[in-house]
Amino acid sequence: MDVAVVVRTVRPWLGTAGIVGIVSVFVSGYLIRTVFDSQPLAVDAAWHDLLVGNRNPWLEYPSLALNLVGGTIAMILITIAVMAVLFFFRHRWAAAFVGLSVVLSMLLSTIIKQLVDRPRPGDSLVIATSGAFPSGHTTAAAALVVALALLFARRWVWAVAAVWVLAMAFSRTYLLAHWLSDTVAGAVLGTSVALLLWAPVAARLRRRIEAV
Repeated sequence: MDVAVVVRTVRPWLGTAGIVGIVSVFVSGYLIRTVFDSQPLAVDAAWHDLLVGNRNPWLEYPSLALNLVGGTIAMILITIAVMAVLFFFRHRWAAAFVGLSVVLSMLLSTIIKQLVDRPRPGDSLVIATSGAFPSGHTTAAAALVVALALLFARRWVWAVAAVWVLAMAFSRTYLLAHWLSDTVAGAVLGTSVALLLWAPVAARLRRRIEAV
C-alpha cells in the first residue's frame, strides 16, 4: 500500500457517512416493520414480478453460484483468506480492518433481520430461513469489497467492487430470495460499516507506514 494513497483516503467525513448509512438502514427497517407491516414495497413487487416473468438459465446459473459464494460460511472463509494474505505482507491493521468490517456488518445485518422480521418472497428458488431485510449476502459482499477498495484506492478496484456488489444484489432478487429493497439496504449497510471503520484504521496505517 502506498503512503500517498493511504493519506489521500483519510477523510473525516467518511466516518460520518458511515454512521448516516447505518442509521438509515435501521430507520428504513423500522418503517418497513411499522408502516408497511414488513410487507414488500410497490417497487419490490414490481421488480419481483418482472423477474418472475423473465427467466433465463444464463442468469440463473451465475446467481446460484453467487448464492454459494456469498453464503455465511463461504464469506467467512474468503475473509480469512484475504486477511491471511494481508498478514503475510505484514499489513496487520489492514487485515484487522477487513475482518472487522465483514464481521460487524454481518452482526448488524442479523440484528436488523431479527428486528424487522420481514418475510421473504414465497417463491424463492433457494432455501433461506432468516428474515429478508436486509440481504445478508449483499451486506457481507459490500463490506468486503469496499474495505479492499478503501485499502488499495485504485479506480479499477472500485470498479470491480461496484460490479461485484451489483451482481450479488441482482442475484439475490433473481433467485427470488429477497425483495429489491432488501438488497439496496444490504449494499448501504455493508458499505457504511467499511466507511465508518476506515478513518481510524487509515490513520493507524499511515503512521505505521511512515515509521518504516
